[in-house]
Amino acid sequence: MSRSRREDGERRTTTGVVALASLQWSIEPTAVVASDPGRAAASFLLVLTVAAAVRYWRAGLLNWAVDATLERPLTAPLYGVAASALGWLVIAYAFGQALRLGGAVGQAGVVLGVGVALCVGGFGFVVVGAALTTVVGDRRPWAGPLVGAGLGAVVLVALPRPVGLVVWVFVAATGLGGVARRWIHASASVERQAK
Repeated sequence: MSRSRREDGERRTTTGVVALASLQWSIEPTAVVASDPGRAAASFLLVLTVAAAVRYWRAGLLNWAVDATLERPLTAPLYGVAASALGWLVIAYAFGQALRLGGAVGQAGVVLGVGVALCVGGFGFVVVGAALTTVVGDRRPWAGPLVGAGLGAVVLVALPRPVGLVVWVFVAATGLGGVARRWIHASASVERQAK
């Protein structure tokens, strides 16, 4: 979206600021996510988007994950952190392979890996929020995801930047711990039955 005009016999092209302003509201997107309130808003929207996707495509998955977390709530953080550490190792290896490819394919691989990791973290917050509302006795469909989204946003705003990110990852991993524990023990029982 540019317009041309002639001044003194030469051609000049100026960028249409109106088109860019409507897309970015005169704010650079990376600057929004670099600020604490911007990260908090992005986290809030991420968690709610993941909750909506899970409710739409796999309605029973959230209840199953909450039940798995509440079966052994004290071991959920341990399993979640272990599963997250393993997941990050796999993603780091995949990043290395994608960057070896270089170009658009490598960049697309990195963006896809970061997107998957963020969505998994968002699901962890959905599970934590739903588990908290279940403990309180309120198991309405959107109460848990709203609590999880609010918790993720508050952690990023209330704590200093590096501490807030570490706590965000830890809480997300806690939400994944029950699922990881069930998966590990289910695969172990399948191996025992096969012997």
